[in-house]
Amino acid sequence: MLGAMGLELLYKNLVRPLLFCVDPEDSHQFAHAVARNAKPLWPLLGLHFKYSGKDLTCEVAGIRFQNPVGLAAGFDKNGDLVDILGDVGFGFAEIGSVTAQARAGNPKPRLFRLPEDQALINRLGLNGEGADHIADKLKKKRLSLPIGINIAKTNDPAIVGDAAIEDMFDTFRKVRDLPLAYITVNASCPNTQEGILTETSMLATLFAQMQEANHHQLPIFVKLSPDSSRQLIEDMVSTASKCNLAGYVIGNTTTSRGSLTTSPRVVEQIGNGGLSGQPLKKLALQLCQLVYKLKAPNQVIIGCGGISSGRDAYDFILGGASMVQLYTGLVYEGPTLPKRINEELSDLLRADGLSLADAVGMSLKDKTHKTALAG
Repeated sequence: MLGAMGLELLYKNLVRPLLFCVDPEDSHQFAHAVARNAKPLWPLLGLHFKYSGKDLTCEVAGIRFQNPVGLAAGFDKNGDLVDILGDVGFGFAEIGSVTAQARAGNPKPRLFRLPEDQALINRLGLNGEGADHIADKLKKKRLSLPIGINIAKTNDPAIVGDAAIEDMFDTFRKVRDLPLAYITVNASCPNTQEGILTETSMLATLFAQMQEANHHQLPIFVKLSPDSSRQLIEDMVSTASKCNLAGYVIGNTTTSRGSLTTSPRVVEQIGNGGLSGQPLKKLALQLCQLVYKLKAPNQVIIGCGGISSGRDAYDFILGGASMVQLYTGLVYEGPTLPKRINEELSDLLRADGLSLADAVGMSLKDKTHKTALAG
């Protein structure tokens, strides 16, 4: 059977070119179908996808993780793959965004590749099966790894004010009794008519209600956007700290189009949507570093944005993240990516004589450290 390197070459030289001949959303659904249909094989396949070292095990927000590399929200919106993702080498996964009501999302086409930039643009619009259906599904699933659920407001501009708070709280009520590792509140989706939530008073009310009803004491995170102003970030971090949230997922996609290699004409033809992948890394990492300086000492950060190598993951960890997530990198690098990131991350830590816990925020604590971020 092919080893991890052989599987990586097979993906890049055969599978990816074929998938890239098809509409990105259709390719995504096809990959889901193949993964589900291959379920009996995953315990054997997992021998080639899993990182076997124990040096990257970590405890974050009171939860034990086999490794710090997770699957970001958006890839498995409806929780269809939670029983096999543990065999793909991830340490955890975040499903969703889950909304109170089922929604079809924005009109197609709504997902676009930018291969020259190793990036994606999406304007899916929070499509999903809705909280009731997803909660019922997860009750019957065997979770193969720690699972977080990303909660967002139903994509309906008529749901505002108190109704918006109730909408998101309703989703929390429906999923809080599942065997979850954590909950993330998505306050920063750029693909709805409301966009980034700027009313911190509304978020404070929501966080307080969730904490009061949080009888399993699930860690609650808030997902922030690199497009937010510094003042908004400061306000959100202050609110999250006062409400005793566990931490932050940093960050969401961006509406900016700076520093792209892709032709401006192609980008203009694609239109609006959230940009993810390598061009997002700089913005997300800067936000990670800022929030690390602002947050309460007991809060933690999950870094997300442009991570496709162990070096990328290490940069986020040195910049304050305790764990990382990826999605777009998986599209370009294939399913062996989590294992490769873990192996590279382990090598970088060993070369610097650091444990994973010691490395968190190191570049901000010691500017003279030889692995401090460049630029």
